[in-house]
Amino acid sequence: MGRDKLKRKLQFKPLCTSFGSLSCKSEDTIHLLHEEMEALYLMDNQGLYQADAASQMEVSRTTFARIIKNAREKVSMMLITGANLVIEDEKDEYTVMLASRKEHSLELGKPDAPFLMLYRIYENEIVDKQVLENPVFVENKRPGQILPIVCNEYHVNFFVATSIGAGLKSALLSKGVYGQSKNPFLEKDIFTLI
Repeated sequence: MGRDKLKRKLQFKPLCTSFGSLSCKSEDTIHLLHEEMEALYLMDNQGLYQADAASQMEVSRTTFARIIKNAREKVSMMLITGANLVIEDEKDEYTVMLASRKEHSLELGKPDAPFLMLYRIYENEIVDKQVLENPVFVENKRPGQILPIVCNEYHVNFFVATSIGAGLKSALLSKGVYGQSKNPFLEKDIFTLI
């Protein structure tokens, strides 16, 4: 009898979960497991080695190799056959970072606002909230150079500010972070990001 599958550590939260061809309609659907999406994100987006990616997912390197192989086969089959692709999103937790003009209450600002509010969401409830000094404001540096690194360090899935330029949005996306411009934005709006 085989042993139970261990829970994988999943950090990436896919914003879009279904894909299909624009030029041909297909009845076939390929299901990409969330762990397979995570493996693609870690290796192909973040550029990690298999051993490092396996460590982040808390699986063995051989298990990771099997997961990434399956993921790549499914994506290539989608491209070759024109089948639809659906990502099975199991992640019920995510992290949101907001640029704020105030330290003790949320007043959404631009990416260079003095504070960054970090919210951890689990099953549609705020389970943790932190306030950080924004290094962009403190060190007077460009948001595109600093914020993607900070977001990666805190495993942020969404970054929200009143306005986000194309360069910052692209730099965030390269780290798997979805940048969103919102105005106005209240704390309860965090649950509408997905």
